[in-house]
Amino acid sequence: MTKQPSVVVVGCGKVGSRWDETDRRDAVLTHAGAWNRLGVLCALVDSDPVRLASAGRHWGIDALYTDYRTAFLETRPDIVSIATPTALRLPVVEAAFAAGARTLLLEKPVAATLEEVQAIRAAVDGAGAVVAVNYLRRYDPTLRTLAEEISTGCLGTIQHIVGRYGKGVLENGSHLIDLVQGWFGAVQRVQVLRCVQDDRLNQDPTLDAVLELGTIPFYLLAVDHRQYALFELDLVGTQGRITLTDRCASIERWEAMPDPLFPSYRVLRPREALHVDLGHALLRTAQEVRAVWRGEQSAPSCTLDDGIAALRTVLALREARHAVDGRMQVELGIPTPFKRKNPL
Repeated sequence: MTKQPSVVVVGCGKVGSRWDETDRRDAVLTHAGAWNRLGVLCALVDSDPVRLASAGRHWGIDALYTDYRTAFLETRPDIVSIATPTALRLPVVEAAFAAGARTLLLEKPVAATLEEVQAIRAAVDGAGAVVAVNYLRRYDPTLRTLAEEISTGCLGTIQHIVGRYGKGVLENGSHLIDLVQGWFGAVQRVQVLRCVQDDRLNQDPTLDAVLELGTIPFYLLAVDHRQYALFELDLVGTQGRITLTDRCASIERWEAMPDPLFPSYRVLRPREALHVDLGHALLRTAQEVRAVWRGEQSAPSCTLDDGIAALRTVLALREARHAVDGRMQVELGIPTPFKRKNPL
């Protein structure tokens, strides 16, 4: 029989546990839900005893802790799944390693600052550990196949990319940033154009921006999430187009071909549509992390380095937001004022 790991989930909030503590049919949307489905959840941790007790009752877990250090020392988990508030990530990571854990599933963002993420990187390297980051679309097989298709040049030269999102450049925008950087490489420069006047101005602004991926412009366009949720991606190339809508779960592909009506023109014609099963994305993430722990897979689909790259870009966008005239261009970490051209 294949050995099973023991897993402790730290943080029983929305993505930690609560989203799955209701009747959601077959969906698995949380860390606790994913590990419970795999039959390896051994303990829960949350600083709020009421929230902790509720999660424990739902999952039938008796090993409940308000202190993660005590939980690690008493249970000695093989895998630690961290869904705490961002500011608590570093001390939890360090405590997990001190207790002997060497495989982590870390909720995004990986940290609040570059200093914190550098400390996490140092701790990971020192422990010889493996960290998977929960940018959940990275683990989807349909999107991985799509990425391979794009890498073969099916779209020709990419002319531009447009992403639409709401509810914070870190909270939701970073998912788009991570996905695009995973496909096309690191962003070299960012320019902020506008800040949406929603309810996240002080904690995590929702920004319109232009991000440069080499010669590819990536337009990040924001909406007010209080009206409705929007999360889309549109890739336009010289030979075709791919759009991802409905939280990037619905994929439409087009290829360029001669226009049957107007000679010398080319138009886009649809190909077979694809669908992404987001309802089980976190379950597949947990399955990958378990495979890494077993030695069946060398690395997760979204690594700590991927999480760090997404955070660097988000922090550059936040830095660019603070320009006096509302616009700034940033060479990832090095701000330079953006000069408007004379309209005349």
